[in-house]
Amino acid sequence: MTILVQERAASRSVLRRAFAVAIDICHAGGSFLARIIRIRRDRALLDELPDYLLRDIGIDRSEISSVTWFGSKAGSDGPWI
Repeated sequence: MTILVQERAASRSVLRRAFAVAIDICHAGGSFLARIIRIRRDRALLDELPDYLLRDIGIDRSEISSVTWFGSKAGSDGPWI
């Protein structure tokens, strides 16, 4: 195999890896955007609930932000684990 053929093969594999990394970055960005949209939607839904329903599911109104972002109450044995 000549040096030119070896360089082309090496550059193809580099381009393929770069393309795969670019796809992974786009996928991660899309996943992050979907998560942000889901968090905002869930916060809006929880903000609309009356206090007695929030107590029924085990959170206070002041905890809506952390529960929607992190998904659980720290140190809780309730339903948000």
